[in-house]
Amino acid sequence: MLSSRLKAKSLIHFDFYQDGDSGKRHIAKHNVTLEEINEFFNDSVFFEKQRQDKSFIAYSRLKSGRYLKVIYRKLSKANYFIITAFDLEDLYMIQLLDKEIQ
Repeated sequence: MLSSRLKAKSLIHFDFYQDGDSGKRHIAKHNVTLEEINEFFNDSVFFEKQRQDKSFIAYSRLKSGRYLKVIYRKLSKANYFIITAFDLEDLYMIQLLDKEIQ
């Protein structure tokens, strides 16, 4: 089910989708911080899968114990456009992460 196990080898730069009404990063609606996105991609093991629309979906557990699901596009090898990120609530996926990230 989990297609790729990755740990970034070099730092990734991020651009973010911003809500038109507020002008804030969309991740803020889900109480996800820039620091958490940075940790997710640059300091944790994450699993990603490419979707039909060529965007990616990734899952990981942060050091805080929070599980995140992130939707993004790869603009280049080291530049990702973060569309959204939110808490992972799929218990089956959480169990898979716990089994794989030990």
